[in-house]
Amino acid sequence: MKRIGILGGLSAESTALFYNTLTRLYIEQHGDTGYPEIVIFSVRFLDFLNMLKQGNWEECASYLASGINALEKAGADFAVISANTPHIVFNKIEEKVSLPLIHIADAVAEVAKSKGYKKVALLGTKATMNADFYPVCLSRHNIECYNPSDEQKEMVNQILESELYKGIINEESRTFYLNLIDEMKEIEADAVILGCTEIPMLINSENSPLPILDSAVILAQASLDKAFR
Repeated sequence: MKRIGILGGLSAESTALFYNTLTRLYIEQHGDTGYPEIVIFSVRFLDFLNMLKQGNWEECASYLASGINALEKAGADFAVISANTPHIVFNKIEEKVSLPLIHIADAVAEVAKSKGYKKVALLGTKATMNADFYPVCLSRHNIECYNPSDEQKEMVNQILESELYKGIINEESRTFYLNLIDEMKEIEADAVILGCTEIPMLINSENSPLPILDSAVILAQASLDKAFR
């Protein structure tokens, strides 16, 4: 059984959610508490955000790569980044580390393909929705990626930064997200990617108008699968 490395702190809420998701998935599937050993390195979220907002991509990649290298020193056999936005610099990080990494969008795209989806909507940070890593990974499976309007992106991002990153749950924000997903359903999206690992704090399979592709759950499952291979 391989030891899983998690690069966390991006944010604290998403890291805690990812850890809980991973361990509970194992318990649900195996009926015991024999989940793999897990190492977490938590970076400073504010430092990452400042680099991101200033467009310091190389510095950002180096900073996150140092966290991956710390995971390797702690004995991790492979690593995952328990947030979507850092995957903007995933390729740059991969060049700076020797530890094998799982790409969150690759994992999501594989699940979308297995379910026969042809058009999926994306919710996430503004940076994630404006980036090309989800469209590129999905296009390899002939799946179209649909983004909200610029105005909607701003609102989605504002809710993340002012509320969800801090663990604040606002019912008005939940309603906004649900209405937005309903609009995506009207343009015939097959499913919606919860492409920020805090979004499941508001949206889940029980309240979503569309089937969800929960990136946190999908990455957690991919981590477990790799740990046992």
